[in-house]
Amino acid sequence: MKSFESEISGLGHDPSARLRQVARAHRLWRHPFVGRCRTGGLTLPQVRVLSTQMYKFCREFPCFLAAALLACRDEEARMVIGENLWEELGEGDPQRAHAALFRRFTRALGFDDAQLEAVPAQPETRALIDTYLGLAERFGVLGILGALCHASEGIVATLYAHIQRGLLQAGAFEPAALVFFELHIHADDGHADKLESVLLPLLRTPQDMQRAERAITAALDARCDFFDGVLRAAGGADDHAA
Repeated sequence: MKSFESEISGLGHDPSARLRQVARAHRLWRHPFVGRCRTGGLTLPQVRVLSTQMYKFCREFPCFLAAALLACRDEEARMVIGENLWEELGEGDPQRAHAALFRRFTRALGFDDAQLEAVPAQPETRALIDTYLGLAERFGVLGILGALCHASEGIVATLYAHIQRGLLQAGAFEPAALVFFELHIHADDGHADKLESVLLPLLRTPQDMQRAERAITAALDARCDFFDGVLRAAGGADDHAA
């Protein structure tokens, strides 16, 4: 009978490298919205739509972590997820909760908190939230850990660096308004390393690997759709089609 390592193809039989490659090769990095951020083509209307829709996902992210914690039976993995949730909630300080930090950005764009809450979620935003909340049911714990590691914590430093570059070229922001982005650019690689350290020992069969890969891809696909929605809502659908 073949060993697990011999059955997993590619990338030097390295599950870590294979999962990272799934994320690196995803079409997310070629998405027109990300391209606009890199090249300075982001407009202020697109920034405003991004801010209101991204906030919807940010506000729900602790719920996803709580669902992940509930679904996970591995004690070490629970510790890592719990630490992440604790940080998302500001480590006990409501003013440092990530949703509160994001509201500094939306206020800088002229949205008061009541206006922000009143903005409806675009269909693609709702689908992104639902995708994350449904990972446990669709892919199990391996899917949760895989997506959290390689479609969230492992990519946000790079993704948010691109977004912050686009923001700064689209308008003038005080440093305090961008603290949410700075925090994630500099902190989440450590989260990804911890998540990977608990994920890899759970990958025991090729089917386990495939489950993690499918979850990563589903989460990244939903992010792409989210950016589609931002461009569409901001009137950029014609540019996207081009």
